[in-house]
Amino acid sequence: MGTSENQSEEEIFPLDPAEYGRCRVIWDMDRNPESARRWYRELLEGNRSIFIYQRGGEWLGEIALVRDAGDPDYTMAGRRAYVSRLIVRPEYRRQGIGGRLVDYLTEKAREEGFTELSLGVDDANEAARRLYWKKGFTHVLYEGEDQYGKYKKLLKTL
Repeated sequence: MGTSENQSEEEIFPLDPAEYGRCRVIWDMDRNPESARRWYRELLEGNRSIFIYQRGGEWLGEIALVRDAGDPDYTMAGRRAYVSRLIVRPEYRRQGIGGRLVDYLTEKAREEGFTELSLGVDDANEAARRLYWKKGFTHVLYEGEDQYGKYKKLLKTL
């Protein structure tokens, strides 16, 4: 990962499962402990890879690559992987970190032989929708609504 004056000492690296608890500095793991346990289990099983964005030794964001989400819109064996949990700490948003994480994950998916990436995004999350569109997630697979509101499943060809 390159550096510049503003992004000195930045790097993106795969999360060691033993360090999973450190993700608390990025998101509130206690808010939904069932999901936090499920994502940890997926990490241990190898179905989920989590990548951490770090600057100056501080964890500022994360993103995950999921190989089997149990939903053919999101994953297809050997073809389509799912982008999960793009999170940047609020005070570090709008600095390009999310875009760098998406680019990094895209390259990792290509290295694993995937030809497509999918993700879900809430309609109300304008910043995320703009970022994903800019990064090539332009095909709408599905439009739906759940307990959190309206959302779309988007696809990008690699």
